[in-house]
Amino acid sequence: MSNIHPTAVIDPSAQIDSSTHIGPYTVIGKGVIIGKNNKIGPFCVIENTTMGDGNDIIASAFIGVKPQDLSYKDEPTRVQMGDFNQIRECVTIHRSTNLEKPTTIGNYCLLMANSHVAHDCRLGDHIIVANSTGIAGHVQVEDRVVMSGMVGIHQFVRVGTMAMLSGGAMLPLDIPPYCIAQGQRARLVGLNLVGMRRGGLSRETIMEIKRAYKALFRSGKRLQDAMAELEATHPCKEVQHIIDFCKTSPRGVATAKTKLHDDD
Repeated sequence: MSNIHPTAVIDPSAQIDSSTHIGPYTVIGKGVIIGKNNKIGPFCVIENTTMGDGNDIIASAFIGVKPQDLSYKDEPTRVQMGDFNQIRECVTIHRSTNLEKPTTIGNYCLLMANSHVAHDCRLGDHIIVANSTGIAGHVQVEDRVVMSGMVGIHQFVRVGTMAMLSGGAMLPLDIPPYCIAQGQRARLVGLNLVGMRRGGLSRETIMEIKRAYKALFRSGKRLQDAMAELEATHPCKEVQHIIDFCKTSPRGVATAKTKLHDDD
């Protein structure tokens, strides 16, 4: 194949569309499936991965390699990646520990240099992960989340749609949809209004989300009581999503800062 550099090492079992480009010294392992019009730069390692179309893997990325989990027994688990993702320099995406459920990356995501996605994570679409951010195992990230640089996310945490994580935030608890979180033990500091507008939410919907945020996180009421009162008003689907997200949180939901200068 003319699009594969002669120094690349390709396992004979790999299925690679002829339109995909593979750079020098890249290693493609057995069982890899790569779709159309992907660009895979030099010095990458791709194992146990199914990749869609139009992805841009810049250089020195490791995708589908063994998870950093002591219970892993070398099973042929996988990474499932969608379309049109940008994977920058030295990104690591580890395959799952579960044969039935791969580590998943959706579509149109940007993973910046030195970021890490651990085993069994599930990332949605249009997610931005900035430099040196670490996402631990079993984390779930919904669509259009923005993570700033050097964020750390504890295993099993969930991050709701259109949430934004400030630089250096450390997440031990779930972050509800549409919220901004910051701090060493991250707490809520407001709503991602810019993200909601860019995501196409109407002014009326954003106003409903604002009222819901105040009721749930700034009213001083128990979260369970505030959710019940809010749900009785038959809220819009976006507010109902916030309620459902909080109801189903196994780790618990981050609380709001009462003042921006509160200690973390």
